[in-house]
Amino acid sequence: MHAREPDHMALQIEHSNSPAAENETTALWVLPESLREFVETGDREMVVEILTLFQEDSAPRLRELNDALASGDREAVRKQAHTLKGAALQTGALAMSGLCREIERLAPSAPSSQLLDLACRTWECYERTCQRMLQPGNWA
Repeated sequence: MHAREPDHMALQIEHSNSPAAENETTALWVLPESLREFVETGDREMVVEILTLFQEDSAPRLRELNDALASGDREAVRKQAHTLKGAALQTGALAMSGLCREIERLAPSAPSSQLLDLACRTWECYERTCQRMLQPGNWA
């Protein structure tokens, strides 16, 4: 196994609006060790397939999260955020996972405007993550 080298492998984003992560930076995306092993054994196609599935599954879930916010269904918001959090974490989308964790935590009681802001930031983070994760040059 190789040691993680996040300095050259991950973009950093600020979470200044998040009380739990104030003044911290979180990696936008880091290839997880479990996927790095596929790359090292020459099975890059498997990594592409897994990351593509994450992207294809996450977009509809993000839309469902937005629909739940629009309808005021806080339990559905929490559930979608929970599911997205886990999928993002497993694929190395650390910043997105953190935003989803905040939505999940705040869903029961936060003002709708705060949840909407977090959902917008999650979409933006998702888009930046997708651009980064399928560039094999970032898998070194």
